[in-house]
Amino acid sequence: MKLTALAIALLAAVPAGAGERVAWIWDKADMPVWSASHAALLDRHILLAADAIRTRAGSHLPVSTATRVTPVLHVEVSTIHPPTNIEASRAAIVGAMLQAAAHSTSGRVQLDMEAKPSQRDFYRSLVRDVRAALPADIALSVTALGWWCRSPAWLDGLAADEVVPMFFRMGKDGAALRELVEHAPQSLHPSCRGGSAGFSPQEPFSEQTTGRYRRTYWFDYHAWRQTAAPRSP
Repeated sequence: MKLTALAIALLAAVPAGAGERVAWIWDKADMPVWSASHAALLDRHILLAADAIRTRAGSHLPVSTATRVTPVLHVEVSTIHPPTNIEASRAAIVGAMLQAAAHSTSGRVQLDMEAKPSQRDFYRSLVRDVRAALPADIALSVTALGWWCRSPAWLDGLAADEVVPMFFRMGKDGAALRELVEHAPQSLHPSCRGGSAGFSPQEPFSEQTTGRYRRTYWFDYHAWRQTAAPRSP
């Protein structure tokens, strides 16, 4: 990958020893220079709606061989036409995760699924099945809605190697959750306190907050076309 003078300057601005920062690359998003060493790329998208399971390919962004890639499977559960039998999607999701894992060069694969409370048991057993199906040398990363960090039933004993709570687009409870994340992290589930977390440059937290996490994932509303690198602790 040939770097411009601006790209080199941006790389130089990243302080040594900072926690690892990984950009989520969705569909046709650009690859930010600061994430050139490790990026999480959408491998495919699965939509569960009524009795249909619709799949489309994810990002086809050319990636340098020097970039460690974590493939992401995004599973969308329609709120307009909820699946009539979500259990029927289990095999398709597990299979898609295995196919995504085959593209991993980071040693991990990520499941991004915003399950509803009524689908919690299915979600937890699905994560267990995915973990059991994956090779032992591939770590399973899963995203988590911010409010799950206040609900042990979602995260206690979850069969994932990495939980990534998403502290952006948190909905009607967003302000209250932000307050907890910033000022009362001890009230969050242990999985949400210091391992990994997801943030957005458009909803910034203090550097003290993001600096608690060993790995941060970043989602940009503008597909990394007009946004500067997130600040490092």
